[in-house]
Amino acid sequence: MRNVSIQADAVFDNPNNLSGKLSIDDIHVFVDNIDIGTISSQEFDVPSKKEFTIPLEGTFSLSKIYNENKNNLLGNVLKMVQTDSLLIHYKGNIRYHLGSFSYPYKIDKEQKVPLK
Repeated sequence: MRNVSIQADAVFDNPNNLSGKLSIDDIHVFVDNIDIGTISSQEFDVPSKKEFTIPLEGTFSLSKIYNENKNNLLGNVLKMVQTDSLLIHYKGNIRYHLGSFSYPYKIDKEQKVPLK
C-alpha cells in the first residue's frame, strides 16, 4: 500500500437569497499532525436557501507519513493495528464568488475516519 485516497463531502447550508459559486483554495489534510497534502474540488454552484454538498478528494503518499515518523515506525505500526479510526484534520480556505465579489471562508475541521 503506497498511496491513500481520501474522499469527503463538505456540507454547507446557504440560508440567503443569493446564489453564487464556491472554489477551493488550499485545504491541507493532516494525519497525526503531519501535513500530508491538499485536497481539491472543481468549482461548484451555490444554490440559494438550500443545503448542498461538495465532494472533495485527494491521494497522498504513505511515504510522507513514514518519512516524518521514521524514528518511531514500530510504534506507528502498532498504533495503526490497535486503532479502528484516524483523526483527520482539514485546514484551509473555501472561496465564495458572486460576480466580481469574492470572500474566503476558513475551514478548520477535525473528523474521526473509520479504517476499513
